[in-house]
Amino acid sequence: MKKSLHYVVLAFLLSGSLVACKNNAPKETKLIPKDAIAVVSLNAYSLKDKLQSDGISIDTILSKIFEKDTSSKKDRKIIDDLRANAGINWKEKIHFFVVRKKAADNSDVTIMNVLASISDKDKLASFIKSSDYSSNKNIQEEKAFNYIDNKENSLLAWDKEHVLAMFYTQNVKPYYDSIQMKFIVPSKGNSSKEMIAEANRLFTQKEEASIMSVKGFGEMFKTNAEGYLFSSSNNLLGNLTGMPLELPKLEELTKDNYTTATLAFEEGKIVVKSSTYTNPFLGSILSKYAGPTVNLSLLENYPSKNINAIMMASFNPAIFGGVLQQLEVEGIVNEFLKKSGISSGDLYGAVKGDIAVIVSDIGIGATEPQQRIDELFLSKQKQIGKMIMNIPIGNKDNFKKLMDKAVEMGTIQKKGNEYKGADLLRTMGLFLVANDQNLILASDSITYAQYIASTNKSVINKEALDYFKGKSTVIYIDVANTVNGFIKDSTDGYHQSMITAKNTVKDILGSSENYSGGSIKAIFEVRMQNEKQNSLVTLMSLFTNIAVDARLQAKREKEMEEKLFPTGVPAVIRAN
Repeated sequence: MKKSLHYVVLAFLLSGSLVACKNNAPKETKLIPKDAIAVVSLNAYSLKDKLQSDGISIDTILSKIFEKDTSSKKDRKIIDDLRANAGINWKEKIHFFVVRKKAADNSDVTIMNVLASISDKDKLASFIKSSDYSSNKNIQEEKAFNYIDNKENSLLAWDKEHVLAMFYTQNVKPYYDSIQMKFIVPSKGNSSKEMIAEANRLFTQKEEASIMSVKGFGEMFKTNAEGYLFSSSNNLLGNLTGMPLELPKLEELTKDNYTTATLAFEEGKIVVKSSTYTNPFLGSILSKYAGPTVNLSLLENYPSKNINAIMMASFNPAIFGGVLQQLEVEGIVNEFLKKSGISSGDLYGAVKGDIAVIVSDIGIGATEPQQRIDELFLSKQKQIGKMIMNIPIGNKDNFKKLMDKAVEMGTIQKKGNEYKGADLLRTMGLFLVANDQNLILASDSITYAQYIASTNKSVINKEALDYFKGKSTVIYIDVANTVNGFIKDSTDGYHQSMITAKNTVKDILGSSENYSGGSIKAIFEVRMQNEKQNSLVTLMSLFTNIAVDARLQAKREKEMEEKLFPTGVPAVIRAN
């Protein structure tokens, strides 16, 4: 009996370990390489199901888009055939991913890919042959897949289970030929050959070479969602090659950092949750220099009841010194700055580590002082809106040293104990004042004066304020109010779409937390006016109206062009 019990317990533990080690990544992602810099996965079936639960079908949406444009029957037929006759399994996820690499001539190559599952290989082949996808209808065969080469930097490849659309872009780098005394643009390589080689790699790679083997990628699929995002920092180092200053530990800092995110359409809001996972080297820096949370007192006295947007962040300024030390370049940077009489410590020590940007009254169009030429003369002009950016000061001596250097350069002016913007900022319509407490950049002198007076109390969404507490970075955008500010000046074909947008989207909230437990957590919410309806249904109505307006606007522009440029006029003249 004891022996039987021993086997039962052993079997239970073994099954538990298998479940724990199970890779939640969709099986088709075996075709996505580990070196992909970004992957977006969409659950098309879940999206369709949420629409249908509210009585909306794809056919209804398409009919509305095309109902006012009967000239595009061909476009509608292509979409219908793709949905019904291409052999694609729409119940499985669709993946978009990007790969970057170096060509033989060291130029940059970007390959964008779309990966889907298929239910009928023969049906897909018939669809390709009968459609206008390519002028070349000859299906080629490789050992692991079939393909059609479009000869236009695109390739369509498939096997029994998957179909892959590939789009190839090569950015060649011109160079100066000192003998011919002119710039030479190198000819691009054989993209067809490169795409076939890339397809061979993807269709034959082992799981350990695929994105499935990357920690964090499979984990995000444990969450039920309509969309998933994965991005990697591993390609960042390649983009930084050629820097004048070689950083000894840059690769150690940038490699194996990943961000995952899920997109869910909930009742009344769209929710995006993300996690950024760091390597031990970067993680140790973030842990050592963990920052504070946002300083909400910077918002309290903003002089407006019509706030459009808020962006705030708090950080430990010493993290910049920590990064320089870990990269072993602090001495080099200080030597470089030595001639200017400042050090890297002066730079990051000058600020406290808080920043707040508040924007208001967009579209109101009030005429207020914008530029202060001197203490007596004010130049007036119509404002788009009002703005305050407040950066509290850290070490006062460090800050004074930096500002005095800016005065020497003519960027700012010093008046008494304050620093004010010089001609450059004035011509940009910005008003700057800095002292040993704050550096404030304002849209105009009146907004600055009212903010500093602290006699006003800002009117901010209470939900947003509660949402901000305990976060390291936050963002708030009052979408409805902002769109409403522009509606009266909108007279083009998108006026109705703007009205629909105002009545559809309420606001946007976003925040991130400090580094903890090996990752940085963030959340982003788009809140709808209708809190009881699924956000996908609400949003689809908006997108449909925009699509209708876009098609009608494009049709009107085409008709206008045909009136202005008869068909007898050469195409080159019409194009210019």
